[in-house]
Amino acid sequence: MYSLYVYDPALQRVGLVEEISSLQWLSLYADAGEAKLVCVASENNRALLQRGMRLWCNEQPECAVIRQTELEDDGKTAMLTVRAPLSVARWQKRVAMGTVQIRNVETAMLQLARSNRRGLAGTTAPAKGLTATTESQTSWGSVLDAEKALAAASGLGFREVFDPASGTETFEVYQGTDRTAEGTEAFVGYLGDDIGNISDIHIKDSEADWYNAAVVAGQGEGADRKVEIVSLGEALGEARRELWVDARDIAATYQTATPTGTTDADGNPRYTYEQHAYTDVEYAALLRTRGTEKLQEHLRGFVVTVQAEQTLMRYGVDYFLGDVLPVKLIRYGLRLSARVSGVQTIYEADGRRILLQLSDMQL
Repeated sequence: MYSLYVYDPALQRVGLVEEISSLQWLSLYADAGEAKLVCVASENNRALLQRGMRLWCNEQPECAVIRQTELEDDGKTAMLTVRAPLSVARWQKRVAMGTVQIRNVETAMLQLARSNRRGLAGTTAPAKGLTATTESQTSWGSVLDAEKALAAASGLGFREVFDPASGTETFEVYQGTDRTAEGTEAFVGYLGDDIGNISDIHIKDSEADWYNAAVVAGQGEGADRKVEIVSLGEALGEARRELWVDARDIAATYQTATPTGTTDADGNPRYTYEQHAYTDVEYAALLRTRGTEKLQEHLRGFVVTVQAEQTLMRYGVDYFLGDVLPVKLIRYGLRLSARVSGVQTIYEADGRRILLQLSDMQL
């Protein structure tokens, strides 16, 4: 049986939520999830469930920060609805200072958190030695958006792991396990309609926003404008779907920001800024990477959502968020591998349900 605890902004435990009607906990592999709580608006719950307080479910690795509460009283029963983004969403409120060149993705994702914390509570985990690489950059914008872009391009995930004993949060980058190869230690079975461990199947197949080639134009005017073309495979004729990508924001020069270790009169950190120039080869690589990233946003809309039954294979025991699993939908002639990119755990009076979001489908 799960319990839902409340922590104050200093991450000290202050109480337990009572009389819960439902709790929906959405965890995402490469984005910030959210918790939604509906409970009786008792005096205890109203006192605990204030904006800025934290929720921690003892079955989940992260905590959530309450951002919205809504009370409804029909004269008989007063109910409270609470919305709380998971803690990693806090990085939307930090700017990634300057431009940083990316090679090893894990190192860059950790450094984004480490160098832009600026008073944000928590720590940054050491690197695990993940090997994903890219030729790209992060340039200003929010830290969360930069983390999401790097995760999507590399197949890595990120989260804020909460330690309820010490009240500390640690930003970490991790990689799901590929469990598709039969006969290996990682293989634990498959999700299939023929063995009854999935139900409520929803399949969406759309080409409405599908592109497989990108024409990427960087800075410059007329004949001097830098242009690179990238494609996913060799699509020709009607099968070729070209996307125009205006990448003027990728400048031929870039600015780096280095903290001085001092602050101004209002306590804001001071930085020194330096200007640098890309070589032609470096600039072309950045344009190609931007094109590939944009194509990743416009893949065929083949999405499968299923309810995972906790038989044969159990989420949190046999497989985890970010893992790649075999999926067999025999009735529809589909044998796939898919990443568990999202998990919604729904706690209600009649028990617990697990809804999986599957992405990166491969036939």
